[in-house]
Amino acid sequence: MSARVVIRELRTTDEFHETFDVSKEAWKFEDRVLSPWTDLIAGTHAGGMTAGAFEKGRMLGFVHGLPRTNLGEPAHHSHLLAVRPEAQGRGLSVQLKLFQRDWCLRHGVRIVTWTYDPFLLKNAKLNLCRLRAVVRGFLPNFYGFMGGIYGNLPTDRFEVTWRLDDPAVAAAARGEAPPPEESGRVPVARSGPVPRAPRVALPFPAGAPGIYRSDHDGTLRERKRFAAAARALFAKGYQADGVAVREAGPVYLLTRR
Repeated sequence: MSARVVIRELRTTDEFHETFDVSKEAWKFEDRVLSPWTDLIAGTHAGGMTAGAFEKGRMLGFVHGLPRTNLGEPAHHSHLLAVRPEAQGRGLSVQLKLFQRDWCLRHGVRIVTWTYDPFLLKNAKLNLCRLRAVVRGFLPNFYGFMGGIYGNLPTDRFEVTWRLDDPAVAAAARGEAPPPEESGRVPVARSGPVPRAPRVALPFPAGAPGIYRSDHDGTLRERKRFAAAARALFAKGYQADGVAVREAGPVYLLTRR
């Protein structure tokens, strides 16, 4: 990331307004499914946090989170993170998340949650490999049917748990690489009974979000298969803590807790 990029909390209504433009460029959704900047202002005023990555005064990306009160301890829910297309690939998503981590620790918060589409490989690598968060929950059709690139696909989501003081998370924040994946055969969970193994692989299709348009019906079938397998694994106490790309396609790696 360029040394000219500054990450800081937003200060003015104009800066909050700019988050809307960043969202439109990053996600290409219709305005009706984008969070208005007024919601971000209200959420920040109520104890949340909105920070932006700026270069020469222009916002390249932002992160926004809210207080979460239903986990039995102080928590923060990271609701939005977006980076303009021309700034992607520069490590801004990682730096925004690490800024969020530092902010939460300063405010006595040690757990952050968020959701994401489990078929997005880039997001999976960021969340599980780079940030060393884990997934323990599956939320079916979380936002309802949104249209756009999703068409009539359910908006299924993985729920991420990021323990900020976990040694693996602290090591990742220092830039340390995760330990190498263990060699050896890992049973694959597709459908039916959950394999009896301490570690299993859960396949998901490559090519999202492009396949949502190019193979909508096939993606819908994969959504249903993946949902059944993921829910069965989480019910048996597994958590997703890694992702790998095999010859047959990408897989989540899950460990039994």
